[in-house]
This record gives sequence, structure tokens and C-alpha cells, in this order.
Amino acid sequence: MSGFRRYVRNAAVLMGAALLMRSVSLVFNAYVSGKIGAEGMGLFSLIMSVYGFAVTFATSGINLAVTRLCAEAIGEGDPGRIRSVLRHAVLYACFFGGIASVVLFFFSVPLGSGLLGDARTIPSIRLLSCSMLPIALSSVFGGYFNAVRRVSRNALTQLFEQTVRIGLTVFGLMALAPAGLTYACLALVGGSALAEFCSFFFLLAQYLLDRRRHFQNTRPSEKAGLWQRLFRISLPVAASAYVRSGLVTVEHILIPFCLSLGGGSRAEALASYGILHSMAIPTILYPAAVTSAFSGLLVPEMAECHARGDMRRIRYMTERALSYTLLFGMGCAGLLIAFAPAIGASFYHNAEAGHFIGLLAPVVVIMYLDTTVDSILKGLGHQVYSMGVNIADSLLSILMVWLFLPRMGAEGYVLVVIAAEVFNFSLSVLRLQQAVGFRLSLWRFLFAPLLAVIGATAILPLLLPGLALIPALLMAALLYLLLLLPLGSFTREDLVWLGGLFLPAGRADARKNSRIRS
Repeated sequence: MSGFRRYVRNAAVLMGAALLMRSVSLVFNAYVSGKIGAEGMGLFSLIMSVYGFAVTFATSGINLAVTRLCAEAIGEGDPGRIRSVLRHAVLYACFFGGIASVVLFFFSVPLGSGLLGDARTIPSIRLLSCSMLPIALSSVFGGYFNAVRRVSRNALTQLFEQTVRIGLTVFGLMALAPAGLTYACLALVGGSALAEFCSFFFLLAQYLLDRRRHFQNTRPSEKAGLWQRLFRISLPVAASAYVRSGLVTVEHILIPFCLSLGGGSRAEALASYGILHSMAIPTILYPAAVTSAFSGLLVPEMAECHARGDMRRIRYMTERALSYTLLFGMGCAGLLIAFAPAIGASFYHNAEAGHFIGLLAPVVVIMYLDTTVDSILKGLGHQVYSMGVNIADSLLSILMVWLFLPRMGAEGYVLVVIAAEVFNFSLSVLRLQQAVGFRLSLWRFLFAPLLAVIGATAILPLLLPGLALIPALLMAALLYLLLLLPLGSFTREDLVWLGGLFLPAGRADARKNSRIRS
């Protein structure tokens, strides 16, 4: 199987799993918001802001380091070195995961009452400390499966974790939610923490089976300076990630505070924050399951090509990735704008959620592209630059939150998100252009998709009036794809090429030869 064919198939596996999980998560999120309300969702989002920083410290860049070092070992023809990489990475993860766990547990009171300004968060923060070590270790083995291109293992683990989390959380909410928001958040956090434990042991079992199958006859090898190479990749990423994640945490803490400065109560501010971060933003990021699956696998692909010095292949994959991300992002943005009120009403029974989904929808094109660009840059070794851009983005966001939210309210945060995303993407894509020198057709991948999505959303009510939300979204997406053909964005050759990626190699070559002879 060719490298690119393998890449697309692996990405398709991750995409299918991610779409399934995000679909379930979206429905489950709506269920949770109905149980605990917008204020409860805001309180839970505050807890998760601290959790996000703790996870950043616990993992400390180890996933990227394992992915790159294992991919380089394969690219250099030394698969036996993978075992040594993993031994070093497990020790690294235990050290940082252990510290994160201890700090969360013993500093839960100052974090909850002092930093977050709400004592109701303390029990949840203390419980979250239990999940740091399994998260760090899971990051190691997840990086290994990405590097060896057996991503179905990661997808299966994520499905397993999601199932366990939802089951435990539903049970916990039924038992604890009537006692108040403190206990409702405890149920949500407890379900996540226990699911992380189960997920780690499930992933570890898969690794042991995979090692026996693929590396049983491989002689372990050691390469001098492995600790230095691991630190050289992980620590710069970790240091910049600490700053980035810390700034994001500050931003999230400031949002309800600045909203309350506009004249509303603390409960109203938490409710607006909950609508934005637990309803609107997860909805616009739902389609990113597709782009995240493909872009995540670009890291080992680019690292392997970079190790071989294959710039032609790097440029080819970059142009393909950006082209299809643009086509996908334009379609998603148009559909989200057109269906935002219906999504808010159907999923969340909240008109304000639909309002913010519509306002945020145009920026998803840049969000999805930025994810792809960042993955390519990381694969090419520009991760420090990417993190520097992310830090600058976070500083800009904090400044704008402080300036705009007290005056503009929740709509001001929409402006913050758009400005920060444009700033981040502009700097990242300029660096990628310098590194790779890619070319894209603005008509095929920007203006034509814009016309196609406008046409699809305008034609659908005329052709099939009165459709329910999900069928309407699917039909509009199909119309969008069909309109791309006459506009020249998505050609017949693209369809043949994509179809060939999923055919057995012999059949794909036969079809190719048949086209050549004809």
C-alpha cells in the first residue's frame, strides 16, 4: 500500500470514529445542559479550564515527541529503536503526570476559591487529580500508534472511553444532580476521571498485543542522546504549551468576570459563558472531526518525509490537505450559518445558542485551515514557532476580552474569537508558505465553494420544503458537493483519485491503466 493511500485510509478510520464520538457528544451535551442548565454548564467549563492546564502539564509535549521519534526511527530503517523511545517516554510521563496530580489535589482550595472564585469547584478539582497519570501515559501510547500508522487502535480506545464516560456520567447525574450544581459537576468530572483510567488500561492492552505481533522478532536498539532528542522536541513544546494553556485558562476565568462587569449577576455571566463554551463553540467545532483526523496524521507523515528530505512529496501533500480543508470548511460555514437557529432550537432549546452559532460560523473556515497548517508545521519541525504564534494569539485574546466584554457583552467574545483566529492563521500560513512554497487556486477552492454553498442553501427550501433538521443538513451538504462539480472545484479526476485511494491496490492500478489506454 502506498504511503499516501495508507495515510488517507488511516485518517478515514479516525474521521469515522471522531464523527461518531462527536455526534454522541453533541447529543449528550444537550442532555447535560438540560439537566444542569446554562449556569451549571458555565461552572463546569470553569473547572475544565483548570483541567486543561493540568493536562497540558501532565503530558508536556510527550505525544508529539513519541510520534516524531518513532516515525523517524521507521523512516531511518531502525524500528527496534521504538522500544527504547517508549521506555524513556513512560518515565517522562510518570514524572510530569505525577506532579500534576499532586498539585491539583493539595492546591484544590486555592485553585477553586481563589483562582476560579467559586468554592463549588473545589471537590471537582480534587477528583480530577486522579486522572493526570493515566492521561499522561495514554498520550505516550497514542503517539506510538500514530507513528506506526495503526490509528484504528486510538480510534477504538476513544470510542471505548466515550462509552464509559457517558454511562458513568449519566448514572452520576441521576444520583447527584438533585443535590445541587456542586454535586452535578462532581458527577461530570467523576465520569471523566474513571473513563480515563479505563481508557489507559484498554490502550495499554492493545499496545502489548501490537508489540507481540509486530515487534516480537525486532532487536531492541539504543541510539545515543535519546533523552536529549526527546527533551529537544517535548520541552520546547511543553514550555510554550504551559504559557499558552495558562493564558487560555486566564482568558476563560476572565470571561464570566468581565461579563459581570457589564452589569449582570454572577449567575447570568456564568450562563452566558456556558452557552458560548458548552453549546455554541462545540457545535461549530463538530465538523472539525473530519479535518482533525486528517491533519493529526500529517505530523508523522511530514516527519517521515522530512527525515528523507522529500520536499516534492511534502509540497504535494500540503496542497492536497489545504485544498480539501478549504472545500470542507466553506461548506460547513455556509450550512452552520443557514441552519444556526434550527440547531439552537432543536439541540439546546435555546435561541441564544443558535444566535451565537450563526455569529461564529464564518470563522470555522480559518479554524479548520489553521489546524491543518499547524499539523504540517509540527511535522516539519516548526513546533516552537507554532507555539509562539499561539502564545501571541492568547495574549491578544486576553487583552480583547478585558476591553470588549464589559462594553459589548457576549457578542464581544465573538469578535475576540474571530480576531484571534485571523491573527493566528495569518502568521502560521506565512511560515508554511516560506517552508514549503505551496500554490492554491483561489477560484477553485474559495470563490467557487462560496457560490456552491449559497446555491445549496437557497435551492434546498425550494426543492424540499419542510424537511427536519438532520435530513435538511444532509441534503444541503449533498447539493453543495454536486454544485462543486460544474463550478470546477471538485472535478471528475478528483473523484477517481479519491476512489482509487480506497480500492485495493491492484484494482486501483487497473482502473488507472484503463483510463490511460482509453
